[in-house]
Amino acid sequence: MQIQPCAFDGWRQAGAPRVRLVQGLTLERDQARQQARAALRACLAPELGCAESELHLTSLSNQAPRVLLRGQPLAAPHCSISHAPGRALLAWHGQGPVGIDLQPVDATVSRSELEGVAQLFLGKKTAQTLMLIEQDASFFEAFTTAWTRHEARLKCASLGLAEWSGALEVQLADIRSAAVPLGHGYAGAVAWRTGSQTPG
Repeated sequence: MQIQPCAFDGWRQAGAPRVRLVQGLTLERDQARQQARAALRACLAPELGCAESELHLTSLSNQAPRVLLRGQPLAAPHCSISHAPGRALLAWHGQGPVGIDLQPVDATVSRSELEGVAQLFLGKKTAQTLMLIEQDASFFEAFTTAWTRHEARLKCASLGLAEWSGALEVQLADIRSAAVPLGHGYAGAVAWRTGSQTPG
């Protein structure tokens, strides 16, 4: 298992989250998820000044993992994990919610189907931008990047997938997002709020 830091637009700025790519995970889903969580604990332990064995990550359906130190929940860092076969993206942020998403680029789905998905879920502006891309290969990569950015923002806001609307646009307006370059065949993205952006 290999863990490597990931750069993205804004990663050097104060208040940006940290992102790591984990490769070499088993293809068995449950075991791969355990390996990814172990990798996240290994990343967090030095920053929190504790042993990996003293950290625990909650595992509740449709909820971001929370960090427990010696059994006590911590207010920060906020964490997010996304999986693909054999790899995972990890993100953590000390100042507010964070979301991460990782997707393989799938060129087997029809372009027209994905254009419809974009119009339904990504909003008119993003859908129009995608439809202007002439080459199919570039379209599939651009669609997957746009999709991961949207999914990361939804995770950051603790929202499920829903059709695009004016209300959803408002909910996501103050969330920053950036593509995480991963090389050919995969797209990733991270989204975050700083403490001053957290609602309420």
